[in-house]
Amino acid sequence: MVATENGGRVAGIIAEFNPFHSGHKYLIDCARQAGANYIVAVMSGNFVQRGEPAIFYKNLRARCALQCGVDLVVELPVPYAVAGAQKFASAGVKTLEALGTVDDIFFGSECGDTLILKRTADLLESEEVNALIKEKMKRGITFAAARQAAVAEISPVSADVLKNPNDILGVEYISALNKFGCTVTPHAVKRKGVSHDAAEPLDCFAAASLLREKIRRGDSFSDFVPEECRGILEEAASNREFINYDRFEAAVLYSLLMSSPEKLALCPDCGEGLENRIFSFAQKAENLTELFDSVKTKRYTHARIRRIVLSCFLGITEAMQNAPAPYIGVLGFNDAGRALLRRSKNTASLPVITKPSQLKNCGREASELFSLTARCDKIYSSLLFRETASE
Repeated sequence: MVATENGGRVAGIIAEFNPFHSGHKYLIDCARQAGANYIVAVMSGNFVQRGEPAIFYKNLRARCALQCGVDLVVELPVPYAVAGAQKFASAGVKTLEALGTVDDIFFGSECGDTLILKRTADLLESEEVNALIKEKMKRGITFAAARQAAVAEISPVSADVLKNPNDILGVEYISALNKFGCTVTPHAVKRKGVSHDAAEPLDCFAAASLLREKIRRGDSFSDFVPEECRGILEEAASNREFINYDRFEAAVLYSLLMSSPEKLALCPDCGEGLENRIFSFAQKAENLTELFDSVKTKRYTHARIRRIVLSCFLGITEAMQNAPAPYIGVLGFNDAGRALLRRSKNTASLPVITKPSQLKNCGREASELFSLTARCDKIYSSLLFRETASE
């Protein structure tokens, strides 16, 4: 590949860093130990796949990544950052491939077995499995449940993989690499420490959800983040430069009251009358937990509902999420990252943007995505306890 021929291997990571913690540093270190000379992170911006705002502003999270071994941080545009696993993974892989310099992708995985994840990805592409999925979805269960049940009839090992959130993302990364004919090589790294959303820490590892809760409560979290970025995170937490969830909740509920089923129907993954169900329950819900619990059924998961509601709040439509990204936006880089940016001028298949003035010749789609990003960033800023110096 171009990257290898020009001075070393380049590894890619797709992440949220919400917040950056010891598990992220472990993944970066594993990539280095495997031979990566440069590391590029495709990072979600101010809103994330859970269907909520990130705990800290995107520039701060990018700074943490750069302090801990990443050389270049680019932004996963907001329509894809708040998408389901398939579209999230697909957009991340496309971004890495579009840089034209990335040799490998590293990702955390519960099983840590790249071969099993590859076999699972291949199974999911088979006509037999897809026919079984359609058959099982007629029973009114979620797509994820139908997919796991279908795969279980052929490969119990792969069905077990589809129970785990990071393994699922790994499968989606590999599927995207296959779909786009990418030359990037996938590497699953077995997760160390705690499981996804674990309620208790283990040694120096804690789930990101637990860290977010500690930050909101004002509890100490320093033992679970790398020393290199500890000061950045502690200062931001001490200054309350993080998201005010109560303010976010009130804003979202208000936006739903002022919305309509027709507007909700334009949002990604909202169909089959789900827009009417969300709008109806939003008229009487006192908080988002009550709304999500009320709307949830065997067919509609909490995660799907949260993403639809967030998309409505931000003005993200299905059409936006299905459109390809028109540029790559840079959030930060070090000296090694600057060298990668210079190389990308000759290798990238999309414009690589480091400042707004570079967008003037990139077309209408780029201008529209930049405007959407700026609007979402302004909304995010209004939801912080205290504005950061990054704004």
